[in-house]
Amino acid sequence: MTLEELVAQRRVVAEPTGPDETSNLWRLFRRNSADATIEGLSIDGRFERAYGAARALATIVIRASGYRVRQPAGHYNTFLALEAAGPEAFSSYAAYFDVCRILRNKLSYKLADVVSETELDEILAKIRELEISVETWLSENHPAFAPR
Repeated sequence: MTLEELVAQRRVVAEPTGPDETSNLWRLFRRNSADATIEGLSIDGRFERAYGAARALATIVIRASGYRVRQPAGHYNTFLALEAAGPEAFSSYAAYFDVCRILRNKLSYKLADVVSETELDEILAKIRELEISVETWLSENHPAFAPR
């Protein structure tokens, strides 16, 4: 799916961004990423923070591409738009983090003790990989929005 198709489906809207917005999103990513490593938090809580870090990275890509995710279904639309913004770079991450989205919904709204240590370790590794991919993609496609 392309970003234009997502616009037609009213999942995203074309809207320019600026370096201030993406700088704030980078700070959000760093905060959530750091919080996800705090040993005193529950595994579910750490997973939720890691998921938030991944969502911030995805939003950076989307905003740098000149789009904003629409509500409802904002989390779902975020990972659709991530893949649409850079299919070659992000399709596997979009699929992985969409699965994480479903798990995050369970731990946020329905159940406790949902996430295993293995799942936490996996998402922590994946956000590091995604961070590198986002930085590379931005430097090649939208250098004004690369991290500062």
